[in-house]
Amino acid sequence: MQSMLRAEQGCQAHADTTKRIEGGLLRRGQPRVIRNQADPLALQQASALIKQRVDAVLHHLRAGFGSDLMLPVWRVRYNKSAMRGMGVLLGLLVALNGASAQLTRQERAEGFRPLFNGKDLRGWKVYAGPAWRVEKGELVGPTEGAGWIGTEAEYDHFILRGEYWIDKGTTHESNSGIFIRAQRTATPWIDGYEIQISLQDPANPTGSIYGRVPTNLARMREIAPEQRWNQFEIRACGSRIQVTINGERVQDADLHEFSKGVIGFQQHHPGVTVRFRNIRLKPLKPSECDEGWQPLFNGKDLTGWFATGLARWEVKDGILIGQGGMGHLFTERTFRDFELRAMLRIRSVRPDQFKPNNGIYFRAQPNPQNPNNWPVGYEAQVFNHEGTDYITGSLYNRERASRLLTRDEAWFSMRIVAKGDHIQIFVNGQKVVDTHNRDFEEGRIAIQCHDPFTIIETRDIYWRPLTH
Repeated sequence: MQSMLRAEQGCQAHADTTKRIEGGLLRRGQPRVIRNQADPLALQQASALIKQRVDAVLHHLRAGFGSDLMLPVWRVRYNKSAMRGMGVLLGLLVALNGASAQLTRQERAEGFRPLFNGKDLRGWKVYAGPAWRVEKGELVGPTEGAGWIGTEAEYDHFILRGEYWIDKGTTHESNSGIFIRAQRTATPWIDGYEIQISLQDPANPTGSIYGRVPTNLARMREIAPEQRWNQFEIRACGSRIQVTINGERVQDADLHEFSKGVIGFQQHHPGVTVRFRNIRLKPLKPSECDEGWQPLFNGKDLTGWFATGLARWEVKDGILIGQGGMGHLFTERTFRDFELRAMLRIRSVRPDQFKPNNGIYFRAQPNPQNPNNWPVGYEAQVFNHEGTDYITGSLYNRERASRLLTRDEAWFSMRIVAKGDHIQIFVNGQKVVDTHNRDFEEGRIAIQCHDPFTIIETRDIYWRPLTH
């Protein structure tokens, strides 16, 4: 009953307009549109003609009023004039709902608002290349040339949601992108952050923060196929940028280059068809970026840490660097139930001969038999090569990661959740280990330098306590 009442209230705004349109359909000698009067033969004849328009109206109305909306059923005797009038009515209903139809009831309550009105380019500007256009409520890129369009306003902390559709046509690549915190230049992928859209670029597949933090091409082909609508969500709050595509988290990175800029979309090269729709935004307050995270590394020196082994440790430009031999850098304090996140990159001093290897230890202690040897505790492995060894994200010697998502010489994020015997490890926001183990209950966090041929770089190390 409550659902029906809400539906009646939601449709009441259209009642007067509907009545006027019905009146316009009435002509002497013509069949008329009648409410709630069943005519099965007429319904069967008319359904094919009005199904597409009815589906569109239901989509917009349900988005605007909630998924439990119930609409009254209209019965029509088939008549071409009446069908044209019905088309006018359905089109008007869509127009009356307008931009608000992009938002669910929950999104409205949470503070989301349309960023693109689905009608024109008000609030948007072409910063490079040919003009963009609006078709059927979609923002469509110019297939005749490359360029980008962006908002006139700038944004710093926000959640951005929308959908994209892309087809490479006869070109070599279906390339596009979503720009955030971009500056108004001809190269926003450099002067800002680009969330890449491409299933042909192995260096920067879909979901990559272009030129900064890549995703995995094979995985993205599974998550976000071409020639279909793909949903995306980008959360940019402080230095942390998280990307979700079709419900799958594919990026969880910390970047510090840009704190504010416009939001935009790219037409990468001629011949590619790219469309965006249902673009909505929720501004965030800086206080919403905290979430209880505490820095474990101050970005300046080794305060709070101590070293064992032969490795040399230094801090340069906010990055903690270990190299020169096997060794470990331990936290002075210990941790029991906690969540840890960090950005990492490994490379080899002789990449043609040695594959770099590393790890993040937790609930660990220096080896009591030999402090310069391997620690005692859990290790989240860092090794970016398939084979017999444990790959990046594995709980070393205990649980192999579900798949390899990283590569050498590229930044990636790792997040470790240890609560009781439950251990989860995430790489670039994707869960690769979810297991239970009781071997260690408490200990230190340590960064490993595995061997003389590996260079390990770590930055943006944060932690927060977990309570039962």
